[in-house]
Amino acid sequence: MKKSYFMYTFNLSIMLILISPFSFIFERLLNLTHLMSIITLTFVLILAVIEWVFRIHSDNFWNWFKSINQTLKLRNFMRQSEQTEKIVGGQKVTHSNPINDKFNRSVRQTAVDIHQNSIQVFIKIPRTQQAQKILKELESQIKEEISSQNPDFIFSNFERHKNQLWIQGTRK
Repeated sequence: MKKSYFMYTFNLSIMLILISPFSFIFERLLNLTHLMSIITLTFVLILAVIEWVFRIHSDNFWNWFKSINQTLKLRNFMRQSEQTEKIVGGQKVTHSNPINDKFNRSVRQTAVDIHQNSIQVFIKIPRTQQAQKILKELESQIKEEISSQNPDFIFSNFERHKNQLWIQGTRK
């Protein structure tokens, strides 16, 4: 299996969009030029335009928006948020589970790429056995979530390729 252009550039684009306002504020505080924020926004636009041209030429432009939407929904669905509270020195301290943190780090790489007649779902497999166990327990729920968002598609079973988990969907 091979990642699509959308899958490669999605996280980079989000990171650049988030960095851009901070670089603008930082440059304002130091009275520098706006070069850094302009460069990051320009780079995001270049990445997006390349994807848009591809979508317009060989697919449906709206599938790009559907891909973004479903990627964010699936990441949110998979995220684990269990926290424990301990009393240390008379104060309540909240700790997150380190296994869930490792799992959530992998979840942030998840991508859903929707095309006219196919859907590809990429999930990065966590490195630790305990985090992989969480993913294995969620597999049927993940597949059900994807299927419910795309009722016109039939989905394959999960396929593992090294540290990647893939689901392929084809239009009915």
